[in-house]
Amino acid sequence: MAEGKPRLARLAAITTQLQSKRLVTAREIADRHQVSIRTVYRDIRTLEESGVPIVTEEGKGYSILDGYTLPPVMFSEAEALALVTAEHLLLTNKDGSLREQYSNALTKIKATLRANQKEKTEFLADRIQVRSNHREDKTSSYLIQLQSTIADFSLVDLTYQSLQGERTKRLIEPFALYTTQQNWVLVAYCRMRQDFRAFRLDRIEYLQVQNAQFEPHTISLEEYLESCRKKSLITPDIPLTQAGHTFAANQKLNDMQQVKVAPFQMIGLAIRTSNADGQAAREIGALWNEFLSTNVLARIPNRTDDTVYSLYTDYEGDHTQPYTVVLGCQVTQTDEIPEGMVARSFGGGEYVKMSTRGDLQEGIVVQQWQKIWAMDLNRAYTADFEVFGAKARDPQDAEVDFYISIQEN
Repeated sequence: MAEGKPRLARLAAITTQLQSKRLVTAREIADRHQVSIRTVYRDIRTLEESGVPIVTEEGKGYSILDGYTLPPVMFSEAEALALVTAEHLLLTNKDGSLREQYSNALTKIKATLRANQKEKTEFLADRIQVRSNHREDKTSSYLIQLQSTIADFSLVDLTYQSLQGERTKRLIEPFALYTTQQNWVLVAYCRMRQDFRAFRLDRIEYLQVQNAQFEPHTISLEEYLESCRKKSLITPDIPLTQAGHTFAANQKLNDMQQVKVAPFQMIGLAIRTSNADGQAAREIGALWNEFLSTNVLARIPNRTDDTVYSLYTDYEGDHTQPYTVVLGCQVTQTDEIPEGMVARSFGGGEYVKMSTRGDLQEGIVVQQWQKIWAMDLNRAYTADFEVFGAKARDPQDAEVDFYISIQEN
């Protein structure tokens, strides 16, 4: 592998990179500077010989001895955490040069942080997700304060007013933050409900951080969002699991049939996403979480029934390009659209219908889409959708229908 920049400049850049995180692996250094692992080992040895105090953790990576820093710019904890949030917001910008230059500048800033600040900013970076939308702005004043509670594992008392107007007092363990429909949402373990819940920051009426701390949750944000999607239609009246089905039955479910789908209207939540780098898996998981935790189904007016549709539309090209996801129900009219939701009129057309059946916890929906992407279908890329009806209520033996738009003959 060719060396990507003059060695002197690379050595200086590696020194900065080592100061930007608590621990940096040889692979991270190699990937960033486009050199081989062997070159990284040689560069580390050169830096050590020149007096840079590098600490090697065998099998893990490298770090700089705490106290060895670039010019002493000091940040408060709130300022350091605000930098992490700003990075997530700016990295959604479509201009590649802006993202690249901001990332380079932020790496240099992170290099000046104290060791405990680096740990907290790295931890918080994995607990923030930004999603774009086009709704009106919503305001709150608790974002920075809640960032600190996530990184410090601090218990929080809050008074919360739900979208239905119910006011409750909660004791929560803050877990993660994400944005959706231009609202910041806090995911936290609620000790009153004995489960994870989502709280819109603009619905928090009062917040007080306690001196007490809670035990860190072992689950990651990605695992949490994936679990939300997998158990998306678990209901209190889950029917008994049916007898195991045969391979032949599965084959029948996956048989394709060409159908004509009539137009319909739907109301629900929407996001803009892409399949690149697992983005859709993360963001659709978060969308399902919001759909369930804020009881969207019950708030959709004029719905025809409780069947849930996951609609994929507004493709910029094929399935590798950005598209819009709408999660909701069919409705008889769209005159009344609740706050934070969208309405879509679906034109219908020629479709290929197929189904899959199995345990939602095993990711059968994602697996089916991977099969669809590999199929030789004359796809129209107008609007595709999944249907979660009565047969999908048992998450261990769910049957989900897929409708793929095709070009009309």
